[in-house]
Amino acid sequence: MITSLVMTAISASDSVSAGIITFGTGSNQFNMDFTTIGSPGNAADTTGTPNPAGAVSYTYQMGTYEVSEDMITKYNANFGTANSLVITKDTRGVNKPATSVSWNEGARFVNWLNTSTGGVAAYKFTTNGVNDNIALWSVSDTGYDPANLFRNSLATYVLPSMDEWYKAAFYNPLTSLYGNYATANGLEPTKVASGTVANTAVYGGQSGPADITLAGGLSAFGIMGLSGNVWEWDETESDLNNNSGSSSRGRRGGQWAESFSGSLKSSRRLGNTPPFAGSNVGFRVASLSSSAAAVPEPASCMVWSVMGLAGWWYRNAKRGRSTFSAFWGVRGE
Repeated sequence: MITSLVMTAISASDSVSAGIITFGTGSNQFNMDFTTIGSPGNAADTTGTPNPAGAVSYTYQMGTYEVSEDMITKYNANFGTANSLVITKDTRGVNKPATSVSWNEGARFVNWLNTSTGGVAAYKFTTNGVNDNIALWSVSDTGYDPANLFRNSLATYVLPSMDEWYKAAFYNPLTSLYGNYATANGLEPTKVASGTVANTAVYGGQSGPADITLAGGLSAFGIMGLSGNVWEWDETESDLNNNSGSSSRGRRGGQWAESFSGSLKSSRRLGNTPPFAGSNVGFRVASLSSSAAAVPEPASCMVWSVMGLAGWWYRNAKRGRSTFSAFWGVRGE
């Protein structure tokens, strides 16, 4: 019975999000949906790649969906077609994920999200080309963070760090455990071309990416498309040092044409130089401001109450732990 309640809760949470933020003006406005990633201070996963990964000491928000072509088009409209900050992308459809967007272009987009809403740019560019590499923030810069020379500590919108992305994808806040895949139960997803059914993902040799709101089931936190659809940039250097503007950056999650699920797993992280723009690589945005969070809808209160009941059941069913872990597809404690 409790298993049925848990799965119902996960399904119901599909419609729950932290908040919707509007960017741009007039006909160039667009909305971005954010979901809160709570459980601050969670332990790291020691079985994925890199190792350890996923420990985040603070609450933040993750874009519920990948950045779409329409969002990039409306960003571009703020500059004019001849401007050096115009981002190039593939043109599959307005609701398709924006691909052939480099890390540098994603960082430019994120900077505009900040500055267009009166905030501070996340990344330091000292040249005007949209695909030029960043400079490092220095001790003389306001917002300098010695622990991350890429990111200004005063910025609200950022590319998700390796740990922020990993946690949103693989951590289950109900069990405090990590799954192998970014699915609600942590298990290998079923292959689909599009849709929102739980524990599915867009991969397996599909003909192209799905719309960002039809990119498979949600992660345990309620994020779509972290497994499959398109590869996604993370902010962090491949070597995790964040000390070179030109060094390789991480990307992960797999994409629609993958024949097998291996590239979707928590053990798989690739890298490319920041000017690289692949037709199967996109990105999403994270928010570090509590202003992105909204009061939960009544449905979400019900969802988390049910999941809390499931958590009570779990804590009081240690003798059945192996069965429970197999059901959730989790590793370690």
